[in-house]
Amino acid sequence: MIRFALAVAVVLGFALTAALGNLFVPLRQMLERHEQTKQQAHVPEPPGTEHEKSPALRPPVWGGLCLAAGTLAAVGMGWAVACISQPTLLGSDGQLMARLLTALFGAFAFGAVGLVEDLVRMHSPAGLGLRRGTRLLLEGLAAATVVLMLHADGCLPQGLGVPGAGYVLLSWPVALLWAAAMVALAECARVAEEAEGTVCGAAFVAMLALMMLETQQGMFALAVLPAALAGALVALLLWAFPPARLGTGCCGSLFAAGAIGCIPLCMDLTSLVVPLALPFWAEGGMLALQLLHAKRTGRPLFAAAPLHRWLTKRGVSAEGIFLYMFALAAVGYVLALVLLRWC
Repeated sequence: MIRFALAVAVVLGFALTAALGNLFVPLRQMLERHEQTKQQAHVPEPPGTEHEKSPALRPPVWGGLCLAAGTLAAVGMGWAVACISQPTLLGSDGQLMARLLTALFGAFAFGAVGLVEDLVRMHSPAGLGLRRGTRLLLEGLAAATVVLMLHADGCLPQGLGVPGAGYVLLSWPVALLWAAAMVALAECARVAEEAEGTVCGAAFVAMLALMMLETQQGMFALAVLPAALAGALVALLLWAFPPARLGTGCCGSLFAAGAIGCIPLCMDLTSLVVPLALPFWAEGGMLALQLLHAKRTGRPLFAAAPLHRWLTKRGVSAEGIFLYMFALAAVGYVLALVLLRWC
């Protein structure tokens, strides 16, 4: 019955997200036709806006909204089926329930920051999003709330698994470390969002790994979240695979990053955040190195950054970039398994 509950979460996540995508893609096509008709009719536009896109056609937030809505409904149904089939999954102290709600809250909190970013982009003539300081502040608040929720429930990890050394206890700044890691991951996912399908493919591999690990460790109720999100990501990939008809936007990218950052934290397997998000770290890390080197020496370190732009400059197609990132995510999955064995 537990495996049936996980299957329900996967199928519902896929079906609901696909259904929402089927609603939004035709709507976007209708808006595009309306825009084309408006241009053919030579409708006068305000000076300076001739080359601007209609807000409806700006970087799409609908993919992220489909992902979040489909995941939430699938988690609810899957968790209900899991608890009905085996009530003891809740645990005598309710910690599994608390961890599930915390991970779900973290994903939605970061997704909300991404949604605000997308909405600001839509209404900005230059397509600019939030100021960096404002965005980091909002992400920091989301991460701090997750850490406080875990601390209040007595679930906050106090250490880190280190290869060869086992579980190493850390001192009081551990909460700051977890919060900083979640914010950094969100920023890296935001960079990767530009590459079509990358977020969906990389996050799918991460969710699949987390679902299997949680099942092996007996955290069946918590495994409902990565199961539901994995199904939703596959559905969104139908539209986000290049050439994309519906993108993830910052909303979907930060929602997926929030889940990847919060679920291992709730499992007390924080060391998995690095390998499972390997494509995101590669994207954000390469861009950070480029900026730091250019600021210090006045010259770029790479021909282009981040990683997907470097691949594009070398003639790799959008489909090829997706495959490269998916392969990198698979390597991260293997590294996560090796890390667990060594720790």
